[in-house]
Amino acid sequence: MGKSVSAQRGHIPVIVGEGKELQRVLVHRKVLQHPYFTGLLELAAMEFGHDQKGVLRIPCDVKCFHAIVQLIRSSTRRRKVTISCLLVPKLM
Repeated sequence: MGKSVSAQRGHIPVIVGEGKELQRVLVHRKVLQHPYFTGLLELAAMEFGHDQKGVLRIPCDVKCFHAIVQLIRSSTRRRKVTISCLLVPKLM
């Protein structure tokens, strides 16, 4: 997974990725409150349930996750950003 990242004040560590491609990311608490991030949390709940132990894991492509976070940050700055990936929940 790479090097260890310590949490900074106001940031929450999450594990992002699918399969063997996992990355630990620090997410600012304000990003967690955005409706787009709520969709990612719903994906995590569908995949792993509401009883995850330890660091929150989000089953999303790493590049897509970073694009979503960039979109959230830019929307607070009122700039337009496009995302080149789709979030499709895995259906069993």
